[in-house]
Amino acid sequence: MERLFFIPEKKVAYIELIYDLIFVYLIGRNNSLMDKLEGGFVSFDTFFTYLATSLIILQIWYHSALFINRFGKDGIAEKLMMLINMFLLYFIGTNTVNDWGANYLAYMAAWVLIFLNLAAQYAWKLRTETDENARKVLKQFIVLLLVQAAVAAVSVPVYRATGYAYGAWAMVIGYVGMFLIAAPVQFEHLTERMMLYVVFTFGEMIISVAGYFSEGFSFSTLYFSLMSFLVVAGLFFSYGIVYDKLLDRTRETYAMGYMILHIVLILSLTNITNALEFMQEPSVDAVKKALLMTISLLLYFLCLALTMRWSNRQVKNRRNVLLLLFAEFAAYILAVFLTLRSNQITVLLTVVLIYLQLWTLYRAETRILASTEHSA
Repeated sequence: MERLFFIPEKKVAYIELIYDLIFVYLIGRNNSLMDKLEGGFVSFDTFFTYLATSLIILQIWYHSALFINRFGKDGIAEKLMMLINMFLLYFIGTNTVNDWGANYLAYMAAWVLIFLNLAAQYAWKLRTETDENARKVLKQFIVLLLVQAAVAAVSVPVYRATGYAYGAWAMVIGYVGMFLIAAPVQFEHLTERMMLYVVFTFGEMIISVAGYFSEGFSFSTLYFSLMSFLVVAGLFFSYGIVYDKLLDRTRETYAMGYMILHIVLILSLTNITNALEFMQEPSVDAVKKALLMTISLLLYFLCLALTMRWSNRQVKNRRNVLLLLFAEFAAYILAVFLTLRSNQITVLLTVVLIYLQLWTLYRAETRILASTEHSA
């Protein structure tokens, strides 16, 4: 791949780790939206709000991560601007609600200020950048962020006049713009940053599973807490095999496809968390919570399978691995819907599927090792 501009090798900075901690809080706030049930499940409006707010905080994270990845020098100005965004993100989290009302103004005001702060970061870097290709990318992101800020700001009077919260269109514009602006990334740094976000998402899942232990001792509590813990562990190790053993993190790439996959993967993880919380709730519709779990797991393992596109060059028989993963999942879907009314069987089948998928990924990794040793 022809480089548009040079990106030096970099490690994840300490300030980035601190910055990411605020997103642990935000993930929890967004997941709490799914607690509102209507007619045995989450309404479309509630789910849309949950999805929109999740994509908004993911985009804020991506904007910051991409700036640091491409242009970051770990300077004082960058650290100060990241700390300002952290403070503003508290207002985003506090005002994340199902019924916007008076919260809409505070949410949008914080979001607009985050846009302007990010645009200021790019403008600050533009002052000293001499590479013409880099300057072009910097200008494109400044324009994108200012357009997003304008759309979010104008949505406030529109909401007050009509009740229509169209500010989410700023998020849509942002994703389209981010993926249309052709610019390389430092892939090793970016994959490590995304891995950390995934780990924080697993952290929220662990906190949710802990809720089972507060319900008093019974066979049902013990069973669901154990099954849920096995689900979390299996999903975590599945991601770990792909990230640590199969991913070629040294390649040169724009990584847009990898980023899109991780958006879907992170959203699927948060919905697996929601499905686990619903599993023991008799008031939640059995078919709908089984669908939520099935679709979320399918998306998660589909993302892991497609991530193998960025795998080590020694991987062989990748097509056979993918076919086996899909065959296992097809058997799981059939088994779940044959035993739909039993939450105990559904969660057990889920555990069996996850560890079958984990074993398949592990076998793919051992084939890489065997192939490498043979070639050596």
